[in-house]
This record gives sequence, structure tokens and C-alpha cells, in this order.
Amino acid sequence: MNSSRCSKLALAVVVLLATTVGGALAVSASGDVPQSAAVGEKQETQFTFSNPFSGQYNEWTLQGETALTAVTWVVTTYDNTGAQVDTRVLNGQSFEYALDASEGVTRVTVDLTGTTPQVAQWSYEPAQSFTYATFTQTQPGGSATVIQSWDDVRPYTEASQNARTEIEQSERAVQSAAKSGANVAEARDLLANAKHAYNAGEFTLASDLANRAESKANAASSSQRTQRWALIGGAVVLILVVLGGIGWWYWNQRDTYDRLG
Repeated sequence: MNSSRCSKLALAVVVLLATTVGGALAVSASGDVPQSAAVGEKQETQFTFSNPFSGQYNEWTLQGETALTAVTWVVTTYDNTGAQVDTRVLNGQSFEYALDASEGVTRVTVDLTGTTPQVAQWSYEPAQSFTYATFTQTQPGGSATVIQSWDDVRPYTEASQNARTEIEQSERAVQSAAKSGANVAEARDLLANAKHAYNAGEFTLASDLANRAESKANAASSSQRTQRWALIGGAVVLILVVLGGIGWWYWNQRDTYDRLG
């Protein structure tokens, strides 16, 4: 096989791979999803789907799911001039919307409105989370591909957020004290108890235990610094005593030599 034929074959493989990858990842999704959301608060996010028919399917169904409650989806399609083709309001925690290339659709937006759900089980680490939104492309024949999913949104209340903040501050204090060589065993026990209280939803207790752990860690760190300076001071005194002794011996020997002279 000559080099020209090899080059053509390599190019064909690259094109085939590009076509395959392009088909699989044809639909792109974007949306400004929060990292955390207050329990019981209303959430609103618009998701945009570009290039809905640049892949191998001219007809497919867009599916959406969310853990938000009291949900409304507004699905709107646009053509390549930006003109609206269709809009539909759907309710519930999931929806389906059929897309057809013959309608000239080049862009789809989905406006999601819902309420952050209640938390059944709190967890400090890993932090509890819920699925804000998942969108799936369902093709003819039943096969489905997840376009994108936003799964790690952390729900919180004012009390849970305060407790988490206190625990995080306590963790930093304990780590800092431990690096200085201080004994932080008691502080670590209090910190562990604070996390257990958080997991049980006892946020006031968790905050109190975290504050106590931070105080213990700071005290241990201060004590360690005091001991270190005491050791340094003792070493300095010892050095001065030794130098003074050497000086006394030297001058004493000199006086003796002078008298003998």
C-alpha cells in the first residue's frame, strides 16, 4: 500500500470518527443552574438546546425530569431566523416534547420553574443533593441518550447553612492546630459530634459543638506556641549561661597568667 492510499484511508477513518462523535454529541445543552438552593424557595432556570438536528435523527423526543416540586415547563422552539415556531406549557416533574426537523426548528428553550424540595435525610459529607434537571434524547425505536444532567445541587435551610459554616470554620481551626503539632484529640471528637448532629438535623447543637471544637483547637494551638517559646527562651538562657561561664573561665585564666608573668 503506497503512502497516498494510506493517507486517504487515515482521512476516511478520521471522518468516520468525527461523524460518529458528532452524531452522538450533536445536541448541546446549557443552563445556569445554582450550586445550592434554599428549601421551599422558587427556582427558575432557562435551558437552551442548540443544533437539535445536526446528528443522525430528524425526529426525536426531548424528555425532562426534575426533583423540584410544583413544576412548570415552558418549551419553545425557534427557526433559523429566530422566529418562534411553537410554545407549550407542561406541568409535572417530567415531560416529553416531540421534535421534527421538517418544522424548521434550529433551537429549543425550556423554562423550568419549581420549588426546592424538602430534605428527607441531611448529610454533611458528602452533602445531600438533588437532581435539578435531566434532559434525555429519545430516538425512534426506544433508545435514549442523556443530553445533560444537573445532579449535585445542594438544598439548605438558614439553620443548616449556619451549622455547615460553623463546622467548616472548626475544621480549618483543627487542621491548623494539628499542623502546629498541638494535641487536637478533644477538638476532633467535638467536631465529629458536630457532624453527627448535623446529619440528624440538630443544627443548633451542631453549631454549638463546632464552636466548642474551634475554641479547643485554638486553645491547643495557643498552648503549643507558648510551650515552643518557653523552650526557645530556655535554650537562649542556657546558651547565655554557657557563654557567661566560658567568658568567666577565660578572664579567670587570663588573670592567672598575668600574675604568673
